[in-house]
Parts: sequence; structure tokens; C-alpha cells
Amino acid sequence: MTIMAFTTAAPIRPQAVSDGVEDVVAEAWSVFGEVQDLARLGVEVAVTVRPGEILADLVVRKEAAHLLPTLVQELENSGITRTETGFRIAGTMCQGNVGLRIVVDSAEVTVGQIEALVAAVDFDFDAYAGGDEYAAGCAA
Repeated sequence: MTIMAFTTAAPIRPQAVSDGVEDVVAEAWSVFGEVQDLARLGVEVAVTVRPGEILADLVVRKEAAHLLPTLVQELENSGITRTETGFRIAGTMCQGNVGLRIVVDSAEVTVGQIEALVAAVDFDFDAYAGGDEYAAGCAA
């Protein structure tokens, strides 16, 4: 008995892939300009795009620390954790379609800025202190 399989999928053309890469690189140049503007303000940005996921990592330096509370208020489902050198705030934006992680070196911010940052985080510290597993998961 012979089994034959047919597919209607067209073979991948190398030129189509090459064209797609060129399109992505062309878009990346406009993103590059925006990232350079943020870098001049004291915010370093790395964006990772994977199938079904966009993740932005921000490192905020001293000259941009005053922007932290406003930036964090834009996040949904945010949580803050203490790291060895400072703080990490994680959350989502754009209707939850983009993950954002903000890293802050504690040497780069004042106590007042940290207090404003903590106040901006959408995080229930009372539930966390009471052992609420969801709140604990947000902080991880």
C-alpha cells in the first residue's frame, strides 16, 4: 500500500525571508532613534521580541530617577522586588501585551524617590504580609 501526502503550503522562499528581515531592520531604525532619546534622558532600554511576546527591560539611572513614579503608574499588575543592588519593578502595559521590567540601582535614587516609587506600584503589601499567594507571586 502506498500512502501519499500532499500539502497546499507553498515552500518558503529565501527571498521572502530576506525581505522580511529587511522590513524588520527598517522598523528597528525608528525604534533605535527613540531608544537613543531615552538614553539621553538616563533610561537604557532593551526590547526583546519573541513569537507572541514583547518584553522591554529598562535600566533607570540617577538623572532619570524622577521619572520612575510616573512610569510605574502606567504599569498594570505591577510588583516590586528588592535585588542585591537596588529594586526591580515588573508589570505589563499596552493592555497586558507588553511585559516591562525596570531595574533601579539603589545608589542612583534618593529615599524620597524610593518612597514615591513604592507608592506608585500596584501592589497590595497588606495582602503580601498576610501570606496571600497571589501577592507573593507578583513580587517574584
